[in-house]
Amino acid sequence: MHLTRKIGVLLLGWSALCAASPASLHAQAINHDELEQVFGEPVTTSVTGKPQRASEVPGNLTIITQDDIRRSGATSIADVLQFVPGVDIRHNWLGDTQVAIRGYARPMTPRLLVLINGRQVYLDDYGNVAWNALPVQMNEIRQIEVVKGPNTALFGYNAAAGVVNIVTFDPLFDTVNKATIGGGTQGFGEANVVTTAHFGGTAGVRISAGGWTANEFHTAPANSGYRYPRAASLNLDGRWQVSSDVLLRAEASMVDALTPRVTPLAFSTNNRIQSDSLRLGAAAATGLGLIDADIYRNAGIYEYILPFANSNSPRNIVTVARLGDILKLNAAHTIRVSLDYRHNSLHSQDIVGGTVSYDNTAASAMWDWQVTPSLSVNNAARFDHLALHYSGNLLAINGRTLQGYNATRIDATSFNSGLVYKVTSHDTLRLTLGKGLELPSLLDFGIQVPVGGFTILGSTSLVPTEVWNADLGLDHEVDAIRGILRASVFAQRNLKLLGSPGATTPSLSGDTIYSQAANTGSSDEVGFELGLHGCSDAGLRWNASYRFAAISDNIPSANFALFGSSARYRNGTPQHTIILGSGATLGRFEVDGQVRWQSAFTDYHLGATGALPFVVTNNVTLNGRVGYTLTENITLAAVLQRYTVSQLLQQNFGSRPQVRGIASATAHF
Repeated sequence: MHLTRKIGVLLLGWSALCAASPASLHAQAINHDELEQVFGEPVTTSVTGKPQRASEVPGNLTIITQDDIRRSGATSIADVLQFVPGVDIRHNWLGDTQVAIRGYARPMTPRLLVLINGRQVYLDDYGNVAWNALPVQMNEIRQIEVVKGPNTALFGYNAAAGVVNIVTFDPLFDTVNKATIGGGTQGFGEANVVTTAHFGGTAGVRISAGGWTANEFHTAPANSGYRYPRAASLNLDGRWQVSSDVLLRAEASMVDALTPRVTPLAFSTNNRIQSDSLRLGAAAATGLGLIDADIYRNAGIYEYILPFANSNSPRNIVTVARLGDILKLNAAHTIRVSLDYRHNSLHSQDIVGGTVSYDNTAASAMWDWQVTPSLSVNNAARFDHLALHYSGNLLAINGRTLQGYNATRIDATSFNSGLVYKVTSHDTLRLTLGKGLELPSLLDFGIQVPVGGFTILGSTSLVPTEVWNADLGLDHEVDAIRGILRASVFAQRNLKLLGSPGATTPSLSGDTIYSQAANTGSSDEVGFELGLHGCSDAGLRWNASYRFAAISDNIPSANFALFGSSARYRNGTPQHTIILGSGATLGRFEVDGQVRWQSAFTDYHLGATGALPFVVTNNVTLNGRVGYTLTENITLAAVLQRYTVSQLLQQNFGSRPQVRGIASATAHF
């Protein structure tokens, strides 16, 4: 059977089928296992909507497989990502991790689009990701796809610095039945289960549930308000192959998580997240191409226990609807078009004084051209139109009015272009250009919090940050080590940077001193990444990489205010990062280790006079795992983790735990 002609791709986000002609399109779910056996490497449909080898994607893509995840011993997705070249990680404490791509990390980083099977999972208040509150278990993840650089036109809303797409096992093709229980130091305990059911060969359901808890300190720091982190989630994923031309999908999830978090204003808060989601989709093969429809709703209550305000529980609801079509004109040309609608609202009397919301409508188009068997070109463009709304009790500071809010409109464009050239059978050259957008968050638009005689305000005059990026990469296969050498050099320009409310110069309106969200300036970055990984016939595997990044800011010093930490980037990103890893399978044993070294950078903590800088010195993060196959169905593992926990812990609490040990058992049933 010719898989490239028979197997389709589910379009329930932005997936689609790659077939020989429009007439042969089938709306069938993709069987990753079969395609990976044919191609000899991981396969993705995320970037262009058609099945592609990772090496053929018109973008800087890294795929982390389930084997990689298992061998890492990681208990969270953020822990896996810290050993990906070009990804910057800050561990504030257990459960609160900041993940950024190619620098520009700051508390509640808003520049990274994170998806589970194409559904956004970041929180829309600050536009950030609570990594401990993702409704997915490590055992149900097929692969994690990391795309570096702005990719708004290809992936959609807010993919300004990059994309992390978490792809779970397909309940139609994959049977995953696993249960894990584990425990360790710092009071860590976890338990989760994943199970799959098939019905008549045409339908399947996967159900997962799990949770964890921890005690980072033996005794909570006095008067700190610190609460011990925990999380629990439930997830369902179902698919029904109605016919060869129609595929239906449904997903639902629930999360309840609590973790201390560092905010963009440099203070800490306990954040409880109670969220749920519901998603429905369908793909149908027609004479006009493979048409897909997708709709989902994320709802969440985010309880912030603030040091300067009453405990409050803002409610966020986001509804997304998408209609897309992919049409393969002939063997060389594939067209993809889509329309997206997003309604996003945040209600809180304490934080925004009512409800702030917007409607965002977007249209996008992509053209993929296989110029020759060794050369392909991909171009994509997107247009966004945002209409802002407000209802409630608006503080009349600096001329703000309801009419002004409800008349605010933002129009913005983005694009991505990629060229992939197979120079030889062992060498692939990749050139990508892009302009991505970081849209203001709901709190950027609508926050209004008085703090004594000082007020933190959102603004209607904000425009999206523009991220321009050029990336030149080379992949070289090295037969002698069964490995690949990857090198890339990149240059990035960030225009109209968003300064968080409270992170800009205070102003005076009547008797009120306020700091209002604003576009603060620009910043440039240049850098390169060099990585090599391979394996041997004896089962030895290894990897090594180096990343250099240099950032220069052009932000007026007047825009550094009381809480100005979120606007300083040059010293906030380590210039040098080295990652080394190795592992081996020895009979029943699996032994793996990864170490990450990075140079010093500047962080901030909240002091008596505002956000105060301190230097996080050169530091090392270590992760080691030993796995043992006890029986055919039971695997035991021991993990040792040494985190470079942010010195924020030491600054705020006088305590900085760094070493964690975990033992676990996994049963296959």
